[in-house]
Amino acid sequence: MTAVFLDPPYSEAAGRDMAIYAADDGQVAHRVREWAIAHGDEPLMRIALCGYDGEHAMSESWAVVRWSTSGGYAKLVAGGGMENRHRERIWFSPHCLPPRAPGLFDGVADDEVDSLGDDGAE
Repeated sequence: MTAVFLDPPYSEAAGRDMAIYAADDGQVAHRVREWAIAHGDEPLMRIALCGYDGEHAMSESWAVVRWSTSGGYAKLVAGGGMENRHRERIWFSPHCLPPRAPGLFDGVADDEVDSLGDDGAE
């Protein structure tokens, strides 16, 4: 089993400023998406691809999770820059486990949960 997390720079299709880097290539995200699609049906691959809403055309076999940032560097820009913070998406290939919200006891070993008393204390 191999997990691949892909977070390429936003493409020109995402509407980002293509002059923010000294050297830039607005096609990187498209090439990354093509690679992800080419390998997405492999049973031993679990691929996550990050991008903006509308940036990547993925098949319906890929699950998508919407999320929002707190604003990041956009908060430092006078007069705004926050309009993209709700456009964040992560697409998961068909062999990924279904995305879910974290549970109350995620990260707690089973024997630790079993040792909790009625009041939740050890």
